[in-house]
Amino acid sequence: MPHVHPTAVISGDVQLADDVVVGPHCVLAGKIRIGPGTTLVSNVHLNGPLWMGARNVCYPGVCLGFAPQDLKFDPAKEGAGLVIGEGNTFREHVTISRATRDDVPTTIGDRNYWMTQSHAGHDTRIGNDCVFANTVCFGGHARCADRVVIGGQTAIHQFVRIGRNTMLSGGSGLSADMPPFFMLLEINSVVALNTIGLRRAGFPRETIDHLRWAFRALYRRGSSVKRNVDLLREREHIPEVKEIIDFITSSKRPIADRLGRSRHRALQASREGMTAESDEGESPS
Repeated sequence: MPHVHPTAVISGDVQLADDVVVGPHCVLAGKIRIGPGTTLVSNVHLNGPLWMGARNVCYPGVCLGFAPQDLKFDPAKEGAGLVIGEGNTFREHVTISRATRDDVPTTIGDRNYWMTQSHAGHDTRIGNDCVFANTVCFGGHARCADRVVIGGQTAIHQFVRIGRNTMLSGGSGLSADMPPFFMLLEINSVVALNTIGLRRAGFPRETIDHLRWAFRALYRRGSSVKRNVDLLREREHIPEVKEIIDFITSSKRPIADRLGRSRHRALQASREGMTAESDEGESPS
């Protein structure tokens, strides 16, 4: 039998696997299915339609499956709901909205780690093995592929796509599509190949070398990414290079570009100015 704390409130068509743990003051309402090995620590609020797989953990304050934050959406409408895979961790106060659509739910894959106060809006689709640091925010309809790492306080605009094995720096912002295998800094600024992430994911050195070449070809200064994509066709027989080509050519949005020289100089001047001010403010030893 599931272990349900006496202070928990359960209403509607809720089905729990035999070893599910529902902690103190949790509230489950609507059509909900929860798989084996899942734990709701305490004060977790789930609203159906919601399907959750095995071995998920929800920490206090997590709210999943509530109505989209959309002024046009009737909060009484159920829609296609929210579907969550297996092995996910949702830390304190994570929020994920259900879909506005009737046919395709908001979808979360497997083994993702959602840190405190991160959020995914309605109709988002998240892959597997991702890490989202504190207060990462996905706008509605965003798409995020597998093994993506996003630093804290990063905002992802609605309808944006993020390719697999990318890394987005903390405090950055993305309103353009982010090709796979690269790193993002600040606002829409691709700065490097995600070399460490690729090594940790087990990519062979030869593949990483091809992707390093692809980054240099794609993000040449003084030319747009979409114009440079044809340069990659020289090595489109490499599956990962072909993946970058397909991602860019299928995009309906701008592609995240490289930080320009003028912005590099401005940032460098700003850092030098801050260092000089700090030095002038030091008292003699």
